[in-house]
Amino acid sequence: MNHTTLLQNVRLFDPKSDLHNQLVEILIKDGVIEAIGEGLSMAASELVDGDGAYVSLGWFDAFGYCPDPGEPWKESLISYSEAAQQGGFTHVAALCGSSPKSDNESVIAQVKQVGSLQRAALMPWGLASVQGEGKEMTEVYEMHESGAVAFTDGIHSSSSLGLRTKLMQYCASLGLRYAHFPFQKTLAPDGKMHEGLANASLGFKGIPAVSEVVELMSDIALAKHLNVSLTVLGVSAAESVEIIRKAKLEGVDIVAAVPVMNLLFTDESLSDFDENLKVLPPLRSEADRKALLLGLLDGTLTAVVSNHHPEDIESKKVEFDYAAWGAATLGMTFGMMCKAFEHERPENWVPLLYSGSRVFMGMEVSGLSVGMPADLTLFQLEGEQEVNGQKWASRAYNVPRIEGVLKGKVKGTIRKGCYMENHG
Repeated sequence: MNHTTLLQNVRLFDPKSDLHNQLVEILIKDGVIEAIGEGLSMAASELVDGDGAYVSLGWFDAFGYCPDPGEPWKESLISYSEAAQQGGFTHVAALCGSSPKSDNESVIAQVKQVGSLQRAALMPWGLASVQGEGKEMTEVYEMHESGAVAFTDGIHSSSSLGLRTKLMQYCASLGLRYAHFPFQKTLAPDGKMHEGLANASLGFKGIPAVSEVVELMSDIALAKHLNVSLTVLGVSAAESVEIIRKAKLEGVDIVAAVPVMNLLFTDESLSDFDENLKVLPPLRSEADRKALLLGLLDGTLTAVVSNHHPEDIESKKVEFDYAAWGAATLGMTFGMMCKAFEHERPENWVPLLYSGSRVFMGMEVSGLSVGMPADLTLFQLEGEQEVNGQKWASRAYNVPRIEGVLKGKVKGTIRKGCYMENHG
């Protein structure tokens, strides 16, 4: 039996479309967009009133971490997907598993099978090295055949130049993505936060920007030498933005992602020792934050990622020195971006939510059109959410605490033609 959904009273958000910013109706039949326009009223299986909300291509998050299989009490594959849907995402790519880790075909296949059935499709990253230790390359091709969408060792200190060279070359030969997080841990021994005035006054060892810059420059040099593209995971420093900008002018093919936390918070935010703001890459200075925003607006940087890293209370509610790294951000990524880009036109930054991560992952990006799968996000730019009073779908303890309200609200998502409304 055919299932039809009629989405009414929605404002199309697609700057490349002639219907951008216009109220439309969208007819969906068996999970595929059949018509976009006005006066589509008909007997449908389901009528959805958008209340004037914007509708865009479904949002996609290119990177986060899920500790399941292994530690589902921190975040399960199911709760990860539910948190993503609450945040407006129809698809998310995540590095999954703490025990076992996603360095083999069986874990990748398990994550893909479970993830494909969830509210937001969960797509598995594969570890680029065995156990993510940066010593020995995994069976990349076999893992890709099992469903791995790309490869990385995640937000982790850098593997050797020799292994990175092999991974860049091998993945490029197969048309696959290998993403590297530029962080040289030996230049930040026991560092807890950005090295600057704030860490000196708080008494913590610092993580200097050079620990990122030196690895980024090495990766660019390797990409030039091998004549391959470069995928950079986790840019945080102003100097890195300028290095990427210069390399692009020289013809190097680079895509780079920024964690959403680095767009809103700075090292000064750690003055009250909030362990939920202890993240990698670290929150840096106001000058760095502004440089990241500019880099995204002018196209130097490609994507904003949630960098969702859930932890339980035992791992986080301890002295700052001993707290685990990471913040649970999937549900509030949109709100944080609304705040970070509050002085910019939505057309300049909202596309990052649906196109930025797809470009970062090497996926095709198309505008909303008839015949495409009905994976959509409904959102309000002027809506509000009180972060500290919000009931989050994530199981994680470490949701950043933000006083007051954030603008922007996700009304719901549509995936495979099924409407999932958010409440609260």
